[in-house]
Formats: sequence, C-alpha cells, structure tokens
Amino acid sequence: MYYLILLGLVFLLGGIVINIETGETSPYIYFGIGTLVATAIYYGIVEKRPQIAAFIIGLIVMHSGILLIIKGELTYPIEFGMVTFISGILVLLNSGFSEYMRDRKKNS
Repeated sequence: MYYLILLGLVFLLGGIVINIETGETSPYIYFGIGTLVATAIYYGIVEKRPQIAAFIIGLIVMHSGILLIIKGELTYPIEFGMVTFISGILVLLNSGFSEYMRDRKKNS
C-alpha cells in the first residue's frame, strides 16, 4: 500500500513540476491522481468487502454499455455497447452481493 501511495505522489508531484515549468497540463498529474484514488478504493473497499466492490464495478460497466448503446460514437456502437452491457450484467450476477446481504441479515 505504501509503495502505491509513494508512486502516486511521485507521479503527481512530477506532473505538477512539469505543469509549472511548461504551463501545459501533464498526463503525470492524471497518473498520480488515478494511482492515489485506485489505492484508496482498493484498500478502503475492495480488500474488506470484495462483494460490494464487484457489485459497484458491475454497475459501472453495465451503465457504460447503456451509454455506448445510446450515445456511442464508435464504428459499431450498438454491438460494442451490447457486449459491454452483457459483461456488466455478468459481473453483477457473479459479484456475490446477494450472499453477502443474506449472511449479513443472518448475523444481525
């Protein structure tokens, strides 16, 4: 965890230094922020409750598929959107969220 935080800070600070020197937005800023956010999400949610994280990821993938179907600007937006939508449904069904909720209800 500490290595990922350090890596994110290195990218973020490197991007800020490049931004100050050149005046242009550096992709290193996005790498740093993305690494820090991914570390916080993983060690905050995924490690403790993987079912909830898989459920959230499934919802994101499913809704991305819906957006591709409705507003896609790719070569084959409907086909790609359908594949993404179905992938999201499969992730939702395999997330184990219902078993997590059932076990949580038994424990209360």
